[in-house]
Formats: sequence, structure tokens, C-alpha cells
Amino acid sequence: MDTNAQTKIIQWNAREISLSLVPDYFENVAHLEIRSLDKQSLPITETGYRSHFFHSEKAPTIEEVTDMVSAWLNKEAKTKRWQNYEMESKQLDLFEF
Repeated sequence: MDTNAQTKIIQWNAREISLSLVPDYFENVAHLEIRSLDKQSLPITETGYRSHFFHSEKAPTIEEVTDMVSAWLNKEAKTKRWQNYEMESKQLDLFEF
């Protein structure tokens, strides 16, 4: 982890998600790592981990990124793909032990 990183744990749908932001990873480019602490899928990543670079004229704060990630998760949670995943993950499988 970069020593310049800002970190925060957020709650989303009763799940803990770790955010790690390096606001000045490159000139005018920030780097964000998103990790579900239970290592389960999120609407924005099947693996529970996402690395995301984005252009930013001014260095973003962890609070600004928290709002961005929450909105991103909420938007993607409305997709048919995520709703199907949630339905399938809640159904019991008679052949799974």
C-alpha cells in the first residue's frame, strides 16, 4: 500500500467494504482499490476486488470517493445481472454440501 493512501471502511447493504485511495498516483490520476471484506462479489466486481484509475484535476478526498463508490454500487445493484446473482445466491442448492 502506498504511504500516501487514504483508507476507509464503509457499510453497503450490511457489508463492509474497504476503500484505499491514492489521490496522486500519477499526475492528475488517482487510484482507488475497492475490497469486499467478506471476499464476496459486489455489483461492480465478481471477485470482491476492483482496482480503478480515474482522471482528476484536483486530488479527490476519501469522503468524495466514498460518495462516488456508494452511488456506483447502488446504480449497479439495480441491474438485472446483479439482481439475478443475488436471487441465485439466496436459493438453496439440494446438491451442495
